[in-house]
Amino acid sequence: GSAVLDECGTCDDNPNNDCFDTNMSLHSGANLKSFYALPNDKSVSNVFQTLGDNLTGVITEGGAASQIASGVWVGSLSEIQYTKGYWLITASDGYLIQNDVIPTNTDIEYELHSGANLISYPASGTQDIGASLPDVDAEPYISGIITEGGAASQISPGFWVGSMTQFQGGKGYWVI
Repeated sequence: GSAVLDECGTCDDNPNNDCFDTNMSLHSGANLKSFYALPNDKSVSNVFQTLGDNLTGVITEGGAASQIASGVWVGSLSEIQYTKGYWLITASDGYLIQNDVIPTNTDIEYELHSGANLISYPASGTQDIGASLPDVDAEPYISGIITEGGAASQISPGFWVGSMTQFQGGKGYWVI
């Protein structure tokens, strides 16, 4: 038939669950990131193992972890989630390489609370802010979005201004 065996050993005809490799560029200091694909083992130590000692900490809304020795993590954050954004604290420039990751379902519904929410963008590409938000449910309640190096404010329903015009896969976002 049309089934194909992917690199992770899944044999089917659904390309949306095929695993692949990713390579995320990081600069020295704080990087605001998210993950549109993750390995089966989503533990902090597994997800970030290729960074070695270069990654000193990971912070998300409501949780954090610090690497106190090579591969030894402590803190309230134990597993990486598709829906969250993360501050990755690095000692120097580097690359987070992940092999055999599985893409997330891009139809994620986020449960936002009032105030700042640190969330992900669940796809590998980009999408305009207005097209990404369900008009009836979320957009009227969001006043601003902040990402590393950019921001946008909604000055009237559906009208966004600022240096950020799109969501981009791999970036994390503070949604207000």
